[in-house]
Amino acid sequence: MKPRKSRSSSNRKKSNGGTLIGLFLGLVIGVVAAAGVVWYINKAPTPFADKGQRPSTAIPADANGGSPAPMALPGKPGDPVPAPTAADDGKPRFDFYKILPGNADAIPDPATADPNQTAQKQSDAEKEKQAKEGALKEPVYLQTGSFQNAADADNQKAKLALMGAEASVQQVMLQDKVWYRVRLGPFKKQDEVNSMRSELSSQGIEANIVKKD
Repeated sequence: MKPRKSRSSSNRKKSNGGTLIGLFLGLVIGVVAAAGVVWYINKAPTPFADKGQRPSTAIPADANGGSPAPMALPGKPGDPVPAPTAADDGKPRFDFYKILPGNADAIPDPATADPNQTAQKQSDAEKEKQAKEGALKEPVYLQTGSFQNAADADNQKAKLALMGAEASVQQVMLQDKVWYRVRLGPFKKQDEVNSMRSELSSQGIEANIVKKD
């Protein structure tokens, strides 16, 4: 019985040793395979890597890891600013800057305008309009007669009414005497005055231009 036990124990040791060797070999093969996959992924070009990317415009930092140093401008410190050449004649090379916000010509605000200048412009415009339309500065009247007898003044008024002209009788005192004036108006345009005087003249009535007393 003793020789049989020694054989079974030796067989168990061999099987245990083979299992450990197999596990070790499998682990080594797995590590090598994983390393190969990683190497292949890093070396193989990816089809979407370059799409949507733009060249970097970042300014490289200095050697000490600080903030990037400003770019040097051409020339040396203290050099005079170059004068404009005959090609540009001191003018901008491009005109698109004129349409940028903030570069448009300033328009004066009506609220901040000088009231004196505004009133002067309005007055000039009104005078110009009046000159074009023949307007008078102040109304005038056409006096067709002045009578001491009220009946004569009424007759003159009736005669004018037959012509389609509406007249009025004004009573005034001159040198202790009463006078009755027959007048047409008021007229605000010179054209109306000229037209009415011509019509009265054709009927044998003389009319004088007078202002309101």
